[in-house]
Amino acid sequence: MLSSKKKEETLKFLIFTMADLNLAIGIESVVRIIPLPQIHRSGDKLLGIANYEDQEVLVIDLHKRIYGKEINLAKGFLVIFAGLNCLYGITIATLPNVENVSVNSLQPIPPAYREIDTLGIASHTMQVSIKRSNPQTVFLLDSELLLKMAA
Repeated sequence: MLSSKKKEETLKFLIFTMADLNLAIGIESVVRIIPLPQIHRSGDKLLGIANYEDQEVLVIDLHKRIYGKEINLAKGFLVIFAGLNCLYGITIATLPNVENVSVNSLQPIPPAYREIDTLGIASHTMQVSIKRSNPQTVFLLDSELLLKMAA
């Protein structure tokens, strides 16, 4: 007799905390997580540049994009992910978690919210038990919008 039970489809996400928010990106786009390198910036821009294995990485200041002010991390990590033509990075304060999340738990964020809130760079929310905690709301970053910020 065949089992009628289907295995629940899951996706793997890299989940990290920024101030009071839990954020996630799809793990398939992550190239590497490295200790925070020196980031070169000029002026008051959302972008900086760092080097990784003889390649340039465009570093997006996600904290400034969301909260409107920079955060100076003395220590932390750079999450490097692949764009179409180059590498991009996001700085984070602590190592992220990798979690399998049920596809059924992904909820799209309404366009009206995305248009007016600084978290408009998130496409979905999901409830995730990070490190076996009670379920917490996590905002899934829209990688296309992140890359548009860097354009």
